[in-house]
Amino acid sequence: MARKKKCPEEVSEKWAIPYADFLTLLLCLFIALFAMAQAGKQAALEYAQAFAKAFGMRLVPFQEALPKQILPEPVLKRAEPTEKGRRIQKQIQELIEMLKKLGLEGDFKVSYESIGIRLILQEKLVFEPGSADIKPQMIAILDKVFEMLKYIPNPVEVEGHTDNIPISTERFPSNWELSSARASTIVRYFIAKGLNSERLKASGYADTRPLVTNITPEGRAQNRRVEIVILNIKDFELTSPPGEGTQR
Repeated sequence: MARKKKCPEEVSEKWAIPYADFLTLLLCLFIALFAMAQAGKQAALEYAQAFAKAFGMRLVPFQEALPKQILPEPVLKRAEPTEKGRRIQKQIQELIEMLKKLGLEGDFKVSYESIGIRLILQEKLVFEPGSADIKPQMIAILDKVFEMLKYIPNPVEVEGHTDNIPISTERFPSNWELSSARASTIVRYFIAKGLNSERLKASGYADTRPLVTNITPEGRAQNRRVEIVILNIKDFELTSPPGEGTQR
């Protein structure tokens, strides 16, 4: 007597119900997100408040603008000007007074460090954005710096710095080329004015040495700069560590 074949067990489709519910909820979520994206800022806030209320949560207000200073400023070894350095200091003050008349004093800073005197010129003092050509109307600023340098034997390093916004042009494929070209332009200008080329060095650092965070427009503006570093040498030190005396 032949055995009866067992009918295969029917496959349960109960899983389809929660799966369909899940897809429906997911669709609702994407529709809500799309609606929030299309709505204005106030509507988005209202949506967020409604969601928070529905889930019994409290909406904590957040600060829209990030702090301007997030990264710590680089720690520099501070120093005081020596007697020779104070002569340069007087010329620096004259440059500051000239910039005040132009309303640009906030775009120039000076730092007295263990290695020498660092002059920090923001981009707009010398260059147009994305350019390595000196602004004709700002030549007087570089001439004033040249006056500081021509009667002293100290070596000078010119450093170019940028923010972290990429640049890609035929002349400047990246910020490395832009920062290097700006430093070289100033070095060539000083040579044309009469400085010995052996005293000068041009370096481009792109965005690798920011002064502050690049998150904000203000921070990026500070990081786009040229630094002219007048280095100390033996018997012609311009700075000395605090407390070691300045009679040099």
